[in-house]
Amino acid sequence: MFKNFTPKEHIAGNAPMKSSAQRQIRAKLLEQIPFLSQPAAFPSTSSSAAPAAQPAPAAPHSDDEDEEDSGKKKGKGGKKGKGAGPGGKGGKKGKKHDTEEEAPAAGAEEGAAAAVDEELTVLDLIWPKKETLSLIKCREHISIYAVHGEPLFFQHFDGPFYPTLKILHRFPDMLPRVGVDRGAIKFVLSGANIMCPGMTSATGYLPPSSSNIPKGKPVAVHAYGKENALAIGLLAMSTDEIREINKNIGVENITFLGDDLWKIEKL
Repeated sequence: MFKNFTPKEHIAGNAPMKSSAQRQIRAKLLEQIPFLSQPAAFPSTSSSAAPAAQPAPAAPHSDDEDEEDSGKKKGKGGKKGKGAGPGGKGGKKGKKHDTEEEAPAAGAEEGAAAAVDEELTVLDLIWPKKETLSLIKCREHISIYAVHGEPLFFQHFDGPFYPTLKILHRFPDMLPRVGVDRGAIKFVLSGANIMCPGMTSATGYLPPSSSNIPKGKPVAVHAYGKENALAIGLLAMSTDEIREINKNIGVENITFLGDDLWKIEKL
């Protein structure tokens, strides 16, 4: 898809999206890729991903200080008078001061509770809620979604959303995996689609039947002995069918290491 992609020739438009459209995209991403909805405060392979911030604890309230303040206020009131006299006014001022002192503490506790409830997700790390998403329309009905020019996800027609390989390398568990043998690596890195035998061989990998991945789902394509995915593909048949049929194209190669999308830092 991005084998001969040239921004100047292939990009038709680049504009920030409306807030309503951004909300729709966010909801679709979370629905299609459940991994994105996971809490962000977990061990990540990305050195740039910071752990979720924890709310600062409220300052402890000392009983001794309350007693000392109360004693001072009562003492001042006693000098002026008792009951309904001037001394009584001093007591009322003391009570009012205590109420005002308790109010900020209560507000701090509510703010801390709200911060805990608003937990960051993986998607919030990739695309912070306050950042504007831009839609970059390209030829061949390709849509690239970027923040500050950095491509994050893309889509072909109204098909599924794909993360870029750089995003997938930051979060390698975002997509389900298939694996190819060593002999298929050079073909995958040239943009070729992945044949079934390359995944059913001794050094290939397919998930067990209990975790069958249906046709039309994006997958991360790994290679035997390599840590990071070398491509992202679209299943042309289910993983169980790949195992049973064992011929023809099993995965369509969508983007791969070294293609023109991989080379782009910003658009």
